[in-house]
Amino acid sequence: MDLTHAPFDARYADGRAADGVCQWLPAGVSAPSTVPQPVPNACLALAGPLPRELTPDQVERVVRETERGRYAALRRLPPELAGAVVTARRVVLFRGVCSAEQLFFRTSDRGTQWSSDPRDLLEGPPEFDPETLWRACRGEDVFVFPGMERLLPGHLVVADGRSARVETYDTISPLPLPRRTSLRQYADIAQELLLEETRPYASAGRIGVLLSGGVDSALVLAALVEQGAEVTAYHMRTADPIADEWPRAREVCRQLSVPLVTVDPPGEDESYFPVGHDHPLPFNHVWFRRLDLTARRIADDGVRTVLTGLDGDVVFGPLRYGLYDVAVADVPWRERCAMASGLLSSRWELSRIVRSLHPGHSLYDDPEATAETERASDFLVPLPDAGAERYEPDSAAQEHTLNLTVWRPYGIHCAKPWGGRELRRLAARLPNAYRVIPYAGRTIDKPVLRLAAARRKLPSVVWRHYGRDWLGSPDETWCLRHPDAVGDVLGGPDALLPALGVVDPRRLAAVLDDPRALRRNAENLLCTAMVELFLRDLTHKLGPAPRE
Repeated sequence: MDLTHAPFDARYADGRAADGVCQWLPAGVSAPSTVPQPVPNACLALAGPLPRELTPDQVERVVRETERGRYAALRRLPPELAGAVVTARRVVLFRGVCSAEQLFFRTSDRGTQWSSDPRDLLEGPPEFDPETLWRACRGEDVFVFPGMERLLPGHLVVADGRSARVETYDTISPLPLPRRTSLRQYADIAQELLLEETRPYASAGRIGVLLSGGVDSALVLAALVEQGAEVTAYHMRTADPIADEWPRAREVCRQLSVPLVTVDPPGEDESYFPVGHDHPLPFNHVWFRRLDLTARRIADDGVRTVLTGLDGDVVFGPLRYGLYDVAVADVPWRERCAMASGLLSSRWELSRIVRSLHPGHSLYDDPEATAETERASDFLVPLPDAGAERYEPDSAAQEHTLNLTVWRPYGIHCAKPWGGRELRRLAARLPNAYRVIPYAGRTIDKPVLRLAAARRKLPSVVWRHYGRDWLGSPDETWCLRHPDAVGDVLGGPDALLPALGVVDPRRLAAVLDDPRALRRNAENLLCTAMVELFLRDLTHKLGPAPRE
């Protein structure tokens, strides 16, 4: 079985091999030497950051045991990886339990096709589901392509040419800890596990950290510094003072004696929209241009590995919380009473708190509370029967798009230490009552990480910071100053979303003419514009999609 390599810019070039395996590489990077191929007529292809080299013996053992149906052998690979074991008899696709890499597959009469880019599996223009596009325009991290399947973390699919079956081969089991483990102990354990997670990168030469000024990325930077890494911090700055996190990032770097590189935002008159990029999925987020500029600067500096604080929110933040979680928490009684008392002085009304005594009710899932913070989408065609926003923590569609569109083409591997296996195991053991603590009328999120930062003696301005900066303010300001640019993308004669019944042209015109409505809808307007540009790019490659 041949394993070939092709650069990213050859994705849609003619002459791709119909048989064998093609692995895409960043521009200017040669075929990876870290994955030997010692088994004849078989190969192991990998996607994702590889923290250590694999020996021929390791690869041969994984390939041969997988070929025999012993899929537990895949757990020997780093859990951040996804990939495929391809033999003459079958193909086994797998996604590590901590992997942000997506693999897509489609089974038909011709067999099973698979790729890391869903567009490779299209046989013609897809007929998109309007509700799915509607959700994408609202910023939801959803998968838009119909008729395809994707692997969830810890799952594999076995394809033999006639059928494909999905199995679970790895799971996250809670870390065994004594009962009544205290918050301070959780913080100390989290810090030790973070050191273990960052150790392979600390000895890998020059490394970068995306430093936002928050506690998650600050702890990652501190862990690297503690291990003597040659590290540079990169911060995406904004000209809007109410959204600027630079003072906190500066304090962290000053205390840790780390060089700080500030990446300036696009100019006030520059477009928020990408030019000349190739999106496998809609990157429906407002920060694409800023991230692209940051990746370009990192690549110019010769840095090839960058770590982020991503997954800190998902792993240690509140996914659900209520009085029930306090009542059943495995915490000391004194803390339990203090938490219950703190809830009574929190922002949540007493009726909501009482309802949260039921195990099926979360204060973070309360429709009334969601409506208070939901971003407006007054310009979309209403879908009254659509349910609440779907939260899919294992989707990673935006992250996968960013990997294939920005990081990899610049030759950069982006790693997330907080998403490592042992830290996820610790989080699986963490009581929900320790994911947020109500205190003095406030709700303190991620108390484990805040306490770890305090014990690491990071600047108090970081771990004491309460609430969020008004991060959407620059997007609102840009939309207020450039409504015509938004209208040209979403309301022009070539716009596809109005033709598909997702954007209402009259509602859009009303929003663009009203500054208050424009500010309220700004973020979802930009998300919708990104979806529109994705559809246009796809139409350019495949032809027009069916229209309703």
